[in-house]
Amino acid sequence: MTGTPMEIASSSAPLHAADSARSLIRWGLYPLLWLWVAGCIAYGLSYPDSLQSVLALKGGVMVTLLIVLEWRFPYETRWRMTWRHLLRRDLIFIVINGATLALLSYGMVALAIDLAEDTVGLITGQPLWLQVVVGLTVFEALQYALHRYMHQSRSPLTHFLWRTHAIHHLPQQLYVVMHAVFHPFNAVFVRVGTQLLPIWLLGYDPLAVFVFGSVIAFHGTVSHLNLDMRMGWLNYLFVGPELHRYHHSASSHEAQNYGVALSIFDICCGTFHYRPGVPPQELGLSEDDGYPGQHDPLRAALFPFSAEPVSNIRDR
Repeated sequence: MTGTPMEIASSSAPLHAADSARSLIRWGLYPLLWLWVAGCIAYGLSYPDSLQSVLALKGGVMVTLLIVLEWRFPYETRWRMTWRHLLRRDLIFIVINGATLALLSYGMVALAIDLAEDTVGLITGQPLWLQVVVGLTVFEALQYALHRYMHQSRSPLTHFLWRTHAIHHLPQQLYVVMHAVFHPFNAVFVRVGTQLLPIWLLGYDPLAVFVFGSVIAFHGTVSHLNLDMRMGWLNYLFVGPELHRYHHSASSHEAQNYGVALSIFDICCGTFHYRPGVPPQELGLSEDDGYPGQHDPLRAALFPFSAEPVSNIRDR
């Protein structure tokens, strides 16, 4: 590097600032986001009449911050959001699914809260902490089983279920808005089977649904981040981007990690894949294997009803 000491110092200052920001994101973003979510949960518990507003505020602020950070400090430049991806794919799926990413997470939890208000079941009246633990565990057990079934089973039903879920795996990038890229039928199957049905059968208190629903929505959002956010030993409890990006890998060996919020079932069932700081080489599904292109939302919407053969339906 040539130039005066003052010129060298001024040119290196932005580099040092960027390195500091990336280091803060790597080790400080997850606890910072947890503080925000915990604060929103605490406020909601103190003012239970405002649960719906708290959900909207929690998701909206968090997603906005994450989009800005991803744009400025992407973990993988090749995965970043571009206008082409946003306009030709992401916004179309957001419109198809009826809401923005924040509203999607908000609406699913809000519906569960409303259902819980009029439901009495096995866990009704139990302490809040116990309802939260049971809620998280039951959700993850059911979600893990359904998610893995969609990927691995070869039953006739899976032909339809996999094709609804495969839409979420079409993109060859990974960033927070991509959380909204999915077939609407997939959302119905997953949310009814893993959240709404257990709430109806077990009878959670609305506050318990608010708490564990907030944790589920939080990790479902951050797991798709294109940021070098690391969680250390907490990866063995919770699902974050270090784990979930492998679920989107184009490699059948890596495409595991079926958990959404908790990683315990992946660990117990042998589907846990974790390599800190090492990204997958490629993401997504290939048109060469019979899948719709990632910028072909019309074909993607009709794909579950297609009889066109696809290869490697379980190699994924």
